[in-house]
Amino acid sequence: MNLPEEILVEILSRLPVKCLHRFKCVSKLFTCLICDPHFHNKHLRHAQSCSNLESKRLLANIDFDLRVSCSLFSACYNNTNIAWRPNYAASNDKIRKKSISVAVLCSHVNGLFCVSFGPPLGCFDWFEICLWNPTINELRRLPNSSSLSHEETEPHYGLGYDSANDDYVVVRLITNLNDMVPKKRSIRVELYSLKTDSWTPIYQPFPYTMLHDLRDTYFDCHFVNGRFHWMVLCDKSNYHDFSPVIVSLDLSNYEYKDIPQPNYTKVPNTLVSWKDAIGIVVLDGRLCVCCNYIERGSFDLWTMKDYGVHQSWTMMLSIPTIDGILASLNLSSWYLVPLYLFENGDVLLKTGKIRSTGERNILVYKKDKKVFEPILLGASNVYTETLISPHRYIGTPAALRIVKLLMGVSRDRLIQYVSY
Repeated sequence: MNLPEEILVEILSRLPVKCLHRFKCVSKLFTCLICDPHFHNKHLRHAQSCSNLESKRLLANIDFDLRVSCSLFSACYNNTNIAWRPNYAASNDKIRKKSISVAVLCSHVNGLFCVSFGPPLGCFDWFEICLWNPTINELRRLPNSSSLSHEETEPHYGLGYDSANDDYVVVRLITNLNDMVPKKRSIRVELYSLKTDSWTPIYQPFPYTMLHDLRDTYFDCHFVNGRFHWMVLCDKSNYHDFSPVIVSLDLSNYEYKDIPQPNYTKVPNTLVSWKDAIGIVVLDGRLCVCCNYIERGSFDLWTMKDYGVHQSWTMMLSIPTIDGILASLNLSSWYLVPLYLFENGDVLLKTGKIRSTGERNILVYKKDKKVFEPILLGASNVYTETLISPHRYIGTPAALRIVKLLMGVSRDRLIQYVSY
């Protein structure tokens, strides 16, 4: 039975990535359709709108460059028989044999991760930055824009998607430490475009001099609503008086803007205790603020329902962390970081400690019952399986093979593909 191409595309766009990879050997037409970036975007939209937990996966690291993943459904509802799937960040044996470490640098976007290869963090001349899709196990090394000097800190990275240009963008913040006074330091910003495969400096100065560096617990940068977001520290009067600020960078005009924060009820204007950790995350496509009050023994989760509207900040959760299961698991002094928000209001969280490399526990907070349920150890990222390739704009030998497969495809389809 021959189906019209439009119907075939609709059917294929609803299938899991694993099935689509097998179907590429069915025919030249199937290969052409599944390898088309337009189809990748269509498949992505279906995956994002679907609530199927099988397409959502937990990514965990086992040792050095080895990554494994399991479905979110398996982790939360079938944890007695979790099916782990190997996901190798290193795409060839030569890299894997070096036993070099792999670190995820920021939150993923559309199934793509920004990762680094090299020795432990803190070195300046070692790392390679790559874009990696663990679902299809494709890896692309980013070019170097300039060498880092020892007067500069290790860069802070973020990953975003420019919907106006259908481009994936990496942002890099580099702090100059020549001046010992924090408010006199400077932060330079660079953007990498996957379409042009090049770095471009942002000449408009970054408005602050200190990031709220919680990278061992929270990612520094989060992308939502076409903007990168960071939690920074504003030097109000002296070195010991800092106020947290959320600053954004708009990809459409490269302008910085402060984002209004919630009306915190438990935290003063300044971070009086180093044990308090206030970080940002993105859940269900919304900017969120996490408040871990260690000395007060509570965790608050705020979400901005209408982006940029101060009055839309809503407290989703307020959880005591001194009593209950956290204390029984000896986790009452750990920070909570939300990973995923379920449709029924339950929240998947991981535990972490700033400046600690200990194992992370994965918990599910049951909102109705107001209890935690431990899931597993080691997982740290939730992502959606997609076909988005880090090579999608690059003229690679694989792309040339696809062009050859177009021979015999209809003229209209060929024109559509070539004009992309």
